[in-house]
Amino acid sequence: MATELTLADLSLFPATPEQTRESRSRHSVQWSRGRPLHEYLHRDEVLEAHEHAANGNLITWVLAPRNDPTTLNFLCSCETYRRAALVARPKYSAESKVADPRIEAATAYGVASVYTPPKNRKKGYARHMMRLLHWVLAPRSALPSTFPSEWGTPPDIEMLKSVGLANAQFSVLYSDVGRDFYRSCGTDPTSRNGWVVSGATETFWKLDASDVIAAKKTDVRFARLSESDLAALYEHDARWIKEDLIRHGRPGRTQFTFLPDKGVGMFVVRRIMDFTPDLQPVLPSKQWGAVILPNGAHILADALAQPSPLSFVTWTLDLKTSPRTLVVSRLRADESTLPALLDELLVVAREEQVEKVEFWYMRPELRALAESNGWKTEERVEHLSAVKWYGAEKEDDLEWVYNERFCWC
Repeated sequence: MATELTLADLSLFPATPEQTRESRSRHSVQWSRGRPLHEYLHRDEVLEAHEHAANGNLITWVLAPRNDPTTLNFLCSCETYRRAALVARPKYSAESKVADPRIEAATAYGVASVYTPPKNRKKGYARHMMRLLHWVLAPRSALPSTFPSEWGTPPDIEMLKSVGLANAQFSVLYSDVGRDFYRSCGTDPTSRNGWVVSGATETFWKLDASDVIAAKKTDVRFARLSESDLAALYEHDARWIKEDLIRHGRPGRTQFTFLPDKGVGMFVVRRIMDFTPDLQPVLPSKQWGAVILPNGAHILADALAQPSPLSFVTWTLDLKTSPRTLVVSRLRADESTLPALLDELLVVAREEQVEKVEFWYMRPELRALAESNGWKTEERVEHLSAVKWYGAEKEDDLEWVYNERFCWC
């Protein structure tokens, strides 16, 4: 069947429940990391009921024949997560010529689980799927004026709007196939205006089994964060990020970020769940962050009741990789609080028996401070963060800030 189809014969469709299950069964081969298929499928069923995915936020897409859109013999598939974002655009005043940036709420998407079964590879299907994805996510005003004739007819715009799509300011993905493929997935057959790798670095510390790491004597008081603490903290952090965007704005740059609330930051913790024999979810740890307690606060609730933003670090665990890694999911710090947070992270790393601690993003002055304390920074070799911007701004004028693990998908 597949060899006889032209691109015009194919389109991108929201998956039926049966197609969604088939898609997950296919990519379990790639991403289950030894997890039995029934657990892999059950995990995704549990996760899709959570806030980050519910109410149409998560959609599985299939590339399928127009005349048989519900077939289980679709060619390839992917997932999109609709998420809240902020954009900070430069604003100029007559007096100073530069003023605080203008903060705007936006809708953006994370793209995940791009998978083509081996029998359908090397035929251009995945590239075509990703090209069509722009025509699903972006407003038509951000796309070429005409849909490529060799692709047939475009996805129905009224249908897309009715389910809350065709409204993206940007979309991101995390490439495990290098920098070039997703960039080549543009909005028409010849453009290379797809997803551009941005900020794919890691600042890390490797632990040796013989390292002795003990809590340093300090006046800083920490509270460790449970799963429920993390959710409460992220509700506040979404507001603090807006304030930080104003504080750390850069003249002439349009900055953008996802927000960690509404279940987004919780996803990178909950997705590593294991299961009891009766398929009850259980997490591998009870601690997922550390917050510096201000004077007068004894627990997180006390600290959140105070008016000032907090300094904290949160994390997730990659325990089925080598090396076992604690990945920082969100950092909120300045140069006065970062050293204590770094020390606390290494104590946690020893408790969790990991061999590496890594950050995906730090503001430049914080990265320099970490490096002066022995941390190293390198380019990442996998999970390369890449962004497609749907707007008038040029690539060199854009900056993805808080490009951290909390928004990975």
